[in-house]
Amino acid sequence: MTAVKQSFSDLTGRLGYTGCWIAGAVLIAIIGAPIAEARNMWPFVLTGISDGAIYSFAALGLVLTFKTSGIFNFAIGAQAAASAYVFYSFRIDAGLSWPLAFLLSLVLVGLLGSILLERIAFWLEEAPAVMKVVATIGLIVLLQSVLTGAYGTATLQFPPYLSQEQVTIAGTQVLMSQILVVALALVATIGLTLFFRRNRIGLAMQALVDDPELLASEGTSPITVRRYAWAIGSCFVSISGMLIAPVLGIDVNLMLLLYITAFGAAALGAFDNLAVAFIASIGIGVVTNVLGNELAGASSTWVTGLYTQVPFIALVAALLFVPRARLLERGSKRVRKLPPIRQFPARVNAGAAVATAALFLMLPQIVAASDLNQFTVGLGFAIVLMSLALLLWSSGQISLCQMAFAAIGASTFAHLQQGGFPWLLCLLLAGLAAVPAGAIVAIPSFRLSGVYLAVATFGFGLLAQNLLYTSGLMFGLDNSEVIARPDLPGLETQGDRGYYYLVVVIAGLLAGLVLMVRRSRLGRILRALADSPAALDAHAVRTKVTRISVFCLSAFIAAIGGALIGGATTGAGGDAGGPFGYFNSLALVAVLVFCSRRPILGPVLAAFLFSVAKIYPPMDSGFLLDYRGAIFGGLALAVALWPGVRLPQLRERGAERGGSSPVSARGEEFAERSERALVGVTQ
Repeated sequence: MTAVKQSFSDLTGRLGYTGCWIAGAVLIAIIGAPIAEARNMWPFVLTGISDGAIYSFAALGLVLTFKTSGIFNFAIGAQAAASAYVFYSFRIDAGLSWPLAFLLSLVLVGLLGSILLERIAFWLEEAPAVMKVVATIGLIVLLQSVLTGAYGTATLQFPPYLSQEQVTIAGTQVLMSQILVVALALVATIGLTLFFRRNRIGLAMQALVDDPELLASEGTSPITVRRYAWAIGSCFVSISGMLIAPVLGIDVNLMLLLYITAFGAAALGAFDNLAVAFIASIGIGVVTNVLGNELAGASSTWVTGLYTQVPFIALVAALLFVPRARLLERGSKRVRKLPPIRQFPARVNAGAAVATAALFLMLPQIVAASDLNQFTVGLGFAIVLMSLALLLWSSGQISLCQMAFAAIGASTFAHLQQGGFPWLLCLLLAGLAAVPAGAIVAIPSFRLSGVYLAVATFGFGLLAQNLLYTSGLMFGLDNSEVIARPDLPGLETQGDRGYYYLVVVIAGLLAGLVLMVRRSRLGRILRALADSPAALDAHAVRTKVTRISVFCLSAFIAAIGGALIGGATTGAGGDAGGPFGYFNSLALVAVLVFCSRRPILGPVLAAFLFSVAKIYPPMDSGFLLDYRGAIFGGLALAVALWPGVRLPQLRERGAERGGSSPVSARGEEFAERSERALVGVTQ
């Protein structure tokens, strides 16, 4: 693998990154044309080019906004869906002509939406990577909830509005609408590339993210430049959503997945190169369509569905093989550190632990018997959230695939239980089964950090959802496994109350494990890793071992949580809408962030809000059932943005005090603490 990456780096050094990909695309076209002719693939090749051109608009918008803000917009799928839904309302519901409906949707979602996105980017300008990721995830959850609440979950069919006239290319009938889309995407790519290289605003966009003050000193307004970038990028995403509506219909949940194609294309372009992002979009579209045709005759449904995984594989492969030097940490020089968590006296911590334990022990006497099992499920999610908090708040590592670890634990537990193993041994082995997965997911953290690591773990979670869950290896051919509760001697653990108490005990033990890790030497190393990996390397601390260790421990804890969730529901499955679906990995991050950074209290509160509160008023009302995701998403956005909103006020107050602001004071205090922590690590 190292030799392959080195060869790729040497090649890109000689030809240039764009030239290398263009040469590769030309070579593939020359070799592939006779093969396509011989196997009659041209209909699928041409359809793939058209599909890829649609996704290229989103990829171009994603690259453009990332280049100018350092924010990876995970919400482009939801944004494209919003544009398509608004287009549908004007075109179908209101009966307007399609050009007018198209223009109104572009203005409302593309241009006006870019104003909100630009403000979000401004407030996140100096935010840590985790807050940038959480803000865009909060936006996904908010938009997904609003759109499904307003338009329902059923796919809306949208009739074609572009010309359906056919022309013949390579003996294949092609729609004029497809030719038009490809031509528009090509013109947009060339135009944007020239804009970046020759236009003053385009050149300023590339300098915006790293040093806006220097840009302002040269007489160019950073605010104006940022607004241009987000307006163009947002409009491109909106256009993509409206173009895809007649092809596949309008469904926000489907579009969240489909637009991973744009993620993969942008990753192949190192989130920087517009031309490569366009070529990669076309390539992914072609490979997906051709592979779908080639695998259509396979006897296994899992094999026939492999073509749908091409975008996810491209995303993960790009992050593993694109030269590290090309994956720039945009805006990293301006990032403000998260303030350290306030430490309470030991007596306060002990009292809080006793009070919490008493509350959980008395809970069966307080809540209705019919509701108790939902609290057990909540405890399972609290364990998964503890594993996530260990990564986020202790080591600064971002994971968007925690529910994949939980799913491995649940499925392994089910198989071991069916094999006749004792319940407690099944639970331990289920946790250990996820450790190799944690080690594999940790590998990208050797070369990636921040938003790139978040994207990589997101890709792993999607691959697990779409390849492993449906393969029959995890949840069987019917995508469901039965999990029985234990029959422990002297305990009625097969009932809801007995099983609840068992889960409380296990959750308490795992909480103690997390606290013990945080207070150990490993915990000090993890906090130093979050603050300065380079400083750890300078002190001869093996950071790769540390990263693997924390991911493996996190996967172990999450897998146990997944097995306990399966026991509470007496079954587990790989359905995307179930507890182990990929979207829950995103939602858990959003909920955890606005429930404080406390290692145990935060996960417990987040689990209650995520899993338990929905069965009680007012969250169980019809309105909030549809829109509670909007509440969670809005809260996540608020928590991520609030420091950036307050920062100008704090700076003004600091200037009034003669230049000493609370922000700088906290920064100096945090630097001193980090330095002392490094000394403690190396002793």
